Amino acid sequence: MNANSGDGLGQSLSPKQLAVLECIQDETSQLGRPPTYRELAHALGGVAVGTVQDHIRALLKKGFLEKMEGLSRGFRLIHQRGTHEVPLLGRVPAGRPIEAIEQAQGSISVPASLRGDLFALRVVGESMIDAGILDGDLVVVRQGPHAENGDIVVAMIDGEATVKYLERKSGHVRLLPANPKFKPIEIPAHSENVIQGKVVSVQRFYP
Repeated sequence: MNANSGDGLGQSLSPKQLAVLECIQDETSQLGRPPTYRELAHALGGVAVGTVQDHIRALLKKGFLEKMEGLSRGFRLIHQRGTHEVPLLGRVPAGRPIEAIEQAQGSISVPASLRGDLFALRVVGESMIDAGILDGDLVVVRQGPHAENGDIVVAMIDGEATVKYLERKSGHVRLLPANPKFKPIEIPAHSENVIQGKVVSVQRFYP
């Protein structure tokens, strides 16, 4: 990120303001939500919370952050304009189904063009790497039981969640990995409400 702001976002930043802005970007990537003032103060090496608040006000004034009405963390990076928040519900294995979806863990920003009853999950495992979904990625899911053959879905089997390709063939339904090291999962004919939703987006954050 450039302290001189060549993209017209406002005045140039001081070194400390730039450090705060970069810290906000890093913490948002890791947490999936904007950090609290206290989290920022800790990440910046234990500076005073009041100092963080002063820097946030300056970044808002210079146009590098913008306020978000109705949220406890009332700011976001300016490049996130044109987005909306969806809940981050926890983790989903990309491997054998080993655990159910966990409790809410904040929210993430997704493009405003993505609509519907959406939620996000953090992927654990490597069974979908050939589909470009890596360990640690966030998948955005449109909730609902309907999906087409070949869609990537989040499925719940016996209370355990997994992310896989959906295959419907000759009256049988299977969940297919995108990694030859893993085996398909057969869905029993009597199973109901297996499909929790269809993956509509993948987000990846780089350290």
